[in-house]
Amino acid sequence: MMKAKTYVSIILLCIGMVMNGQNKNPKPLEGSWMGKISAKDFSLQALLRFEFKKNTIKGFLDLPEKRIKDIAMDKVWMIKDSVFVDAKNAFGWGPDAPLLFKGKIIPGDSILDGVWGKQFPIKLSKTNYVFTLKTNSIPQRTGYKITKLIESTPFKDQQATGDCWSFATTSFIETEAIRLGKKPVVLSPMFFVRPTYINKGENYIRRNGSSFFGEGDLTFSVLKAYKEFGAIPESVYSGKLDTVAKHDHSDMNNALLEKAKFYKNSHGDLTPEIYRKDMDEILTQTLGKVPEAFVYNGKQFTPKSFADEMIGINPDDYVEITSYTHHPFYSKFALEIEANWNNNYYLNLPIDDFSTVIDDALTHNYSVCWDGDIYEGFNDGFAVLGETKTITQQIRQTAFDNRTAEDVHNMHIIGIAENEKGNKFYIIKNSSDSKDCGGYLYMSKEYLLLKTISVMVNKNAIPKTIMKKVGKNS
Repeated sequence: MMKAKTYVSIILLCIGMVMNGQNKNPKPLEGSWMGKISAKDFSLQALLRFEFKKNTIKGFLDLPEKRIKDIAMDKVWMIKDSVFVDAKNAFGWGPDAPLLFKGKIIPGDSILDGVWGKQFPIKLSKTNYVFTLKTNSIPQRTGYKITKLIESTPFKDQQATGDCWSFATTSFIETEAIRLGKKPVVLSPMFFVRPTYINKGENYIRRNGSSFFGEGDLTFSVLKAYKEFGAIPESVYSGKLDTVAKHDHSDMNNALLEKAKFYKNSHGDLTPEIYRKDMDEILTQTLGKVPEAFVYNGKQFTPKSFADEMIGINPDDYVEITSYTHHPFYSKFALEIEANWNNNYYLNLPIDDFSTVIDDALTHNYSVCWDGDIYEGFNDGFAVLGETKTITQQIRQTAFDNRTAEDVHNMHIIGIAENEKGNKFYIIKNSSDSKDCGGYLYMSKEYLLLKTISVMVNKNAIPKTIMKKVGKNS
């Protein structure tokens, strides 16, 4: 799913973290419960799912009508027959916000009678219904002609995490390796997540809690981890202690944040070695320990030697490009987005050059890593605007300024297609199936120009005519 961005709305609830709570007798609660939230202006079907594991209840919310699945709650607990579901952190609500749900199990164990968000009465009935989302497993669409498709690896599923940045960038690295003549290999996104969390935690502690510390991040962090530590195949390091389980980082995220807050408030006996070690131990409890050496296809490697021999990219060859008027064009600046906790620099180009770089890169077999907004027109395998219009520099800037285009999600552009009218669409690999957009999706040219925050490309994919305009400091 997407970056760690949470939108406060009962109608539109975004990906969140998993929850836990102590429970005396949770068995009657296990399973799925469905009901209708009704108000004057809207009605919404809700499906709450509860799982009992390791003396805790984990709760998830599905919104079938909105095509959203696996919203994970902060905490679920029971007192006798009463059930409480807290989602303040997951939805970005303040500490005084009401519980998401509070109710009682009616005798017979088939009805949960309660209140949703303090004001909406609701009866949830026990159900065997299982809500599923679509996965678009092939890049071809009926009625569309593919004009360019870059060879890549199978799409990945980030599951119940906000690590889209690592999944997208890992796919990008795999694709760059193929372009360089290497045999296709599927890498572990979680290998890059580990050092990123530790670095982000240290930054949070050093800045006394004033910097971002959540799941969201950027391509820069993956390239930094690759440069420092190398890479490792998914088959060697899945980032899961149980390989058949899904990625679920809620408990890990909560523990990391609590540890970072503890050290942020500590003084005296405090060193980076202490808190980095503590955070590494928390990561190991969920992601497992990274092997120092491993065998792949009958040959022994370390992560560094594997990256050098089997991947072969130079992380210094890549640049993030954006297009906004509040900084000078053809120079670099630290883009003002929450996930840019490390103050990374972006090359700022006018919208026409920005568009040219993307199209030229794809045409010449360079794939593109994408960062942008997916809250409008993102549905059923397509990302399109509600109305077709020419996207100007000012329209793009206004969308950034008024926050209708935000840093929400990362994906990977691998091709170009066109419809019967000759309109251009970009073929994108997505690691989340929210809104039925799992696998491959098509993004219109207008959507890309308006909703893209930035893209990462190999610097050799930028036309020389554009690079000549770039300042010496860029």
